[in-house]
Formats: sequence, structure tokens, C-alpha cells
Amino acid sequence: MPSLLLNISRFCAFSLLCLSLLFPWLRVPVGITESTAGNFVINFSEPVTTIAFKAFVLVLLLILCAWRLRHRRSYTAIPQLSPFCAGGIVILMATIIVYPALTMQRCAVVSAHASWLQDQSYSLVQPDGDAFNAQEYFYESGQPAVGVKEVLPRSFNAMPTPILNSFSDLHLAKLEDCVSWLGLSQSFCVFARRGWFCGIFGAFLLAVSFGRPKDSVPASAGGPRKYQLIRLFAFFGACFLYLLCLCPVVIAGHELANAQSATLKGNFRQALEDLDLAQVWLPVFAYDTDLICQRGWLERKLGFNSPSVQAFSAIREEEESFDTRAAQHYCELLETQNPGPVRSEAYRGALRLALKDFNSGAINRAAVSLKKLSEIDPSCIKVYYALGLVDLQKLQKERLESDTAKFEAVYNCFQTLEKSSLIASAHRRVAELEFDYRDIPRLGTELRAAIKP
Repeated sequence: MPSLLLNISRFCAFSLLCLSLLFPWLRVPVGITESTAGNFVINFSEPVTTIAFKAFVLVLLLILCAWRLRHRRSYTAIPQLSPFCAGGIVILMATIIVYPALTMQRCAVVSAHASWLQDQSYSLVQPDGDAFNAQEYFYESGQPAVGVKEVLPRSFNAMPTPILNSFSDLHLAKLEDCVSWLGLSQSFCVFARRGWFCGIFGAFLLAVSFGRPKDSVPASAGGPRKYQLIRLFAFFGACFLYLLCLCPVVIAGHELANAQSATLKGNFRQALEDLDLAQVWLPVFAYDTDLICQRGWLERKLGFNSPSVQAFSAIREEEESFDTRAAQHYCELLETQNPGPVRSEAYRGALRLALKDFNSGAINRAAVSLKKLSEIDPSCIKVYYALGLVDLQKLQKERLESDTAKFEAVYNCFQTLEKSSLIASAHRRVAELEFDYRDIPRLGTELRAAIKP
């Protein structure tokens, strides 16, 4: 019986690892298209690190299988077990430690968009967010008094900004930041897919199933000592990988500290070079609002007229309540700039102003702005939520049905339980308008969707 369970575990380990090669590891929604059946299909973006790690797992499995076939005739317990056990440990450490860190640190476009989507979701489901705010006015037809919360904080950070000089600055108080720097942030976990989990559990089963207790291995073969070495290899290997993945963060933090010091000394050109070095070590920092503002301020001091300077000027105009000028500058950046950090910051600024128009009662102007923003970024759930309220107040039944379907399609990509309440609220709004239009069959469908657990 133990031998049968051991063989089943090994079969499951190889099966899970093979499935990890077929399934995606991380998928972030970036667009939406309408199919011929009238449904909406989500377009996803996957990091390039997924391909690299899948190739690594495949090559390592092929090497282990080739080694096993070569030594099939000369079977001894320890030589057969150690390579597979060590291989499982290597795959496990690479999958659970290195992959999230490299993906969230180096794949800036994907990781920044994932963090932005997670911030939108949090603004909808947080204790003082839209989900709880809307409950107060559900009894009123059209919900005219419902406002839409901003995505806070206004200063977007894909990762916590490190101001570090060395590893000695990493202490227990920064444990939460360290977890985010290593890639295991909430934005990663929300969009992690089954392929990544199959790789983790498959590698764990591979390491465990090809290992044996000490008493089952002859002492003369050196079994206990060899398995003790494997355990030490796993422990120190994991510690080494964690420190290695934190090295870019510490170096980037050191460069940010140098940039701050150079700015205080008036050496703006040196500060700009330090910011460039920090961005090289951690490309995802280029999407941070603080870094964009610092770069724009420095380039403005140096006499440059770059997109960062324009974004910095627009943010200052917005803070000083010159909303019309800020909206014009945001619109120019959205039209002229290619996808990148500055365009993403302009999008966030334009969204803030559109929500401000909606909350102040300028529904028509807000509707025009939100419609343009939904075309620029079809995966923005905050825009679809606001458009649903606009459609409800303007009694636009077909648009409300379409925007609700898009909102649900994108939000279903989030691996979180809180989304069910938002989706139910959206269907309840559609049901309210269906009742006004006397569309009884569609009313029943929307009511069932609103109460579906």
C-alpha cells in the first residue's frame, strides 16, 4: 500500500507539472471585444517571464527523465532519488520565489496594470467604497444621489517605494513591503492562474514523493547524510534567492536616496541620472506617480519640455483646481503619447476629473469623458461602474445592459470573493431599468443574476 501511494504521488507530480506547461500562470485583462453571439471576450496580457519559466521547467524535467532512463539498469536507492528530489526543490523555489519577483519587478507594463486594476477594485469594495455607499440609495429610483469614489491614494504606486541604503535598513517593520517587493502582492495573487499553482503543487509532490524517511535507507549508503544535505540545500537556497531578489530593490532604493540628496544640493542633472538608474534596476518604478512628478520637476528645472514635464504641470493644475486646463492637458497626453508611464498617469488624472464631473452633477460632460476613457482602456472597471450609473440616470437601457456586461466580464477575471456584491448591484440596476421599460423576461433574468450567490 505505501508503494502504491508513492507511485500515485509521483504520477500526480508529473501530471501537475505537465499541466503547468499548458495553463497560464498570470493573466491580466487589457481589452475586451464583442463576439458574434453578443457576448464579450476578454483580451489578456501575459508576462514574458512565464515563457522563460515554462521552458526552464520543461528542460529540467527532460533532463531528469533522460537521466532516469540512462541509469535504469543500475538501480540503487540514493542515486535514483536524489536528482528527482533536488529537481523538485529547484522547480519549487524557482516557481514560488523567483517567478513572482521577476514578473512584478521587471515586467513593468503587466505588473503596473495589474496593480492599477487592483486599486480600482479596492476602491469599489473597501469599507467606505462604492459598494457600501450605493446601498444607502437603492430604494430611490435611478439612484440620483449616488457618487463614485475616487481611486485612492491619488499617488499610484505599483510597489512600495523603497528609500534604502543597504540591507541593514530591512527590518521587521517593513515585512509587508518586503512581501510586495518579492512579487507576492495582492495584485499578483488576484491574477495568478492555475498553471502557477499546478507548478507549485507538482514540484512539492515531486520533491516529497522521491524522498524517503531516513530509516528506509541503508546507513551504509549514506542516506541520512544525503537527505540532510538536501534539506540544507532547500533552506539556504531559498534564503539566497530571497536575498538575490531583494538586491535590485535595495540598489534602486539607494539610487532614489542619492537622487533626493542630489536634489537638495541643487545638482538636478545628477538627480535625474540617479532616477534613471533606479528605473533600470526596477523598471516598474517608472509607473509611480511620485517618480513621474520628480522626473517632470527635474526636467522642468533643466529646461526640458518632455511628456513628464507636461504630466507634472497637469497634476499641479489639477491640485490647484484649474480643472479645465488640467483636463485639456491630460487629453493631449492621451492623444499624443504612446502607451507608457506618462500616458497611464494622464489616464488616471482624466478619470479623476471625469468622476469629479459626475459627482458635481455634470452628467453629460462626465458621460462623454467616461466613454472616451472606456475606449482607451477597455479593462477599466471603475469607468464601467460609473457609466452604469450614468446610463441609469439617463434611462439608457441598451447602454446600461452593454456596460454592465462589460463590467461583469472584466471583473470576473479577478480572483477575489468581494466582486460578487458589485456584480449583483450592477444587475440590480439593470433590473430597475428593465422594470421601467416593462421588459418582463429580461427583468427576471437580471433579478436572478442579482441574487445569485
